[in-house]
Amino acid sequence: MKKKLILIFVPIILLAAALLIALPYYENQKEVDNYAFTMDSIDGKVSLSDFKGKLPIIYFGYMYCPDICPTSLSMTAEALKRLPKIDSDKFQLIFISVDPDRDKLKDLKQYASYFYPNAIGLTSNDKYLKEVTAKYGTYYSKEYLKGSKMGYSVAHTSFIYIMDKEGKIQGKISHVDNPEVVYKALEEAIK
Repeated sequence: MKKKLILIFVPIILLAAALLIALPYYENQKEVDNYAFTMDSIDGKVSLSDFKGKLPIIYFGYMYCPDICPTSLSMTAEALKRLPKIDSDKFQLIFISVDPDRDKLKDLKQYASYFYPNAIGLTSNDKYLKEVTAKYGTYYSKEYLKGSKMGYSVAHTSFIYIMDKEGKIQGKISHVDNPEVVYKALEEAIK
C-alpha cells in the first residue's frame, strides 16, 4: 500500500515542483510576447526580437509632427551621444510612425537617422499599429484640420520606451521630462 501511495504522490510532487520552476519563465515570456511586433522598414521586415541582446528605445510618432516628436527624438539622441560609445552601442533607437498614409518607408529611414545615425524608422498598416500601440499603453488618432494644406495632424501620446535585452519595458519616459531624466534612464538601463 505504501508503495502505491509513493508511486502516486512522487509524480504529483515532481509535476508541482516543475510547474513552480517553469512559471516565472512562462510569465517572463508572456510579457516579452506582449510587446513583440513586426513592422516594415525600407530594408524589409523588422521585429523587436531582431534586437535581442540590445536595449531598444522605442518612440511612436509621425514625421509631420511640428514639435513634440522632434523634441523627444532629439532629447533621446542627445542622451545617447552623452554616453561613452561602448555604452551607446548597446541601444537601438526605433521610431515607429503612426501616420503610414504620409510617412513613406524611404523617408522614415532618413528622418530617423537624422536624429541618430543608427536609428531606424518603421511603420505598418493602421489596424496593426492600433494593436501594437494598445499593447504599449499609447494611442493616436487623426485630427482633421479644416482649411489646412496638411489635411490632418495626428494626436498621440508621447513616451520614450526603454526596453530591456529580452524585449520588456524597462522604463517609460514622458516627453515633458527633463533631458537629464532620459540620460539617467539610459545609464540605469545599462546596469
